[in-house]
Amino acid sequence: MTMTEMIMTEQDTEDAVNHRLPNLDEETVQEMGDHEHRQWAHGWMAGHLDGQGYFFEQSGVFIQRVTEETVRCVAVVDHSFCYSSLAWMRASFEAAGIEVQVDPYTVVIPYVPEDEEPEPQVTMGVEVA
Repeated sequence: MTMTEMIMTEQDTEDAVNHRLPNLDEETVQEMGDHEHRQWAHGWMAGHLDGQGYFFEQSGVFIQRVTEETVRCVAVVDHSFCYSSLAWMRASFEAAGIEVQVDPYTVVIPYVPEDEEPEPQVTMGVEVA
């Protein structure tokens, strides 16, 4: 199997990130394509060099600039809100004429609710002076 065939196979699986993104209704697609959202996309691209990225902590999405015309989703948190955020970002970038790469590049980060985060381990020891 060639690398291209492996990528195509991965994109067609149910585990692919593209399959997890919600379908945006026409009204949302139009909103994400309005001047303000396109301006955000162009501004984000202008503020980053090729290879630089940013983790949108509130959205659970890590985006990387690949070229002047392409961004890549490097990672997304495994939660419906994060998949929706990625779909909204994708619609804004695409409305601005910027290609968005998702599969097979995106790593899915397991979702851990804040109240379930493990407590830091405190180790007790003898102090030596």
